[in-house]
Amino acid sequence: MMAPNLRKRIWQHKIFYLFMLPGIVWFFIFSYVPLFGIQVAFRDYTFSGGFTGSPWAGLKYFQQFFDYYKSAEIIRNTIIISFMKLAVGFLMPIILAILLNEVRSLKFKKTVQTLSYLPHFVSWIVVVTLMQRLLTPYGGPVNDLLGVFGVQPIQFLYNTSWFYQVILGSDIWKNIGWNSIIYMAAIAGVDQQLYEAAKIDGANRFRQIWHVTLPGVRNIAIILFILSIGSLMSAGYEQLLLLNGPATAGIGSVLDVHVITSGISEGRLSYAAAVGLFQSIIGLILILTVNRIARKVSDVSLF
Repeated sequence: MMAPNLRKRIWQHKIFYLFMLPGIVWFFIFSYVPLFGIQVAFRDYTFSGGFTGSPWAGLKYFQQFFDYYKSAEIIRNTIIISFMKLAVGFLMPIILAILLNEVRSLKFKKTVQTLSYLPHFVSWIVVVTLMQRLLTPYGGPVNDLLGVFGVQPIQFLYNTSWFYQVILGSDIWKNIGWNSIIYMAAIAGVDQQLYEAAKIDGANRFRQIWHVTLPGVRNIAIILFILSIGSLMSAGYEQLLLLNGPATAGIGSVLDVHVITSGISEGRLSYAAAVGLFQSIIGLILILTVNRIARKVSDVSLF
């Protein structure tokens, strides 16, 4: 039963809880209700039997995945690509937010913000199609420009030598503006008197950024880093599906694509659910571990 003090606090802040209600309902319907389907990973699922009528299979499909001769390669590729995106992609929005904060021209700042936000709303199909047109060695503008400087045409796409650069660069270009929004909001909330005090102490712009701006976004950065760690086993389905090919399969095959291919293309729903559950469990363990470390080191954590 709900404690009286808790009921009183909820009633006092009822307007805020009403604002939260649509989000809570959305998460309940689309995130918690589907958890009932997790049992598919432990059953020999059939459409006729459904979730509850299909026979139990135990850890059969988990064993199948780990016995798969490419499972270690797929896990390795997923971790490498995800770690690259986390290491570089996590810092870039912070840098962009700080640079925009230093811009004094409001018109220029808004233009850059708009241009950096737009790619987030473009689907990966459009992005990859654009990249194919720009980077093709057969008349693409990038290779034409390199040719002016005497550089031979380069096959950027579906090339193991350029695969990671293309994956990382396209991911940063698509998401940097959107991910910088929360950092810009955090910077806007920094007390301006701290900057004035730093100026009085003789701090230049770089010192102000180092001693005032960065500490101002520190807590937000830690929280977002903890949340980002949870996706370390998820390298991105659409991007890897479209940018990976036979030539780069050895370094581009990841768990996301393997799950979708197994479940939809091959109809192995129980196997795909088992691999997906494995991803989720590892992600949960990583979040709990990093959250505990962050709480001990910086006193900032999710819970």
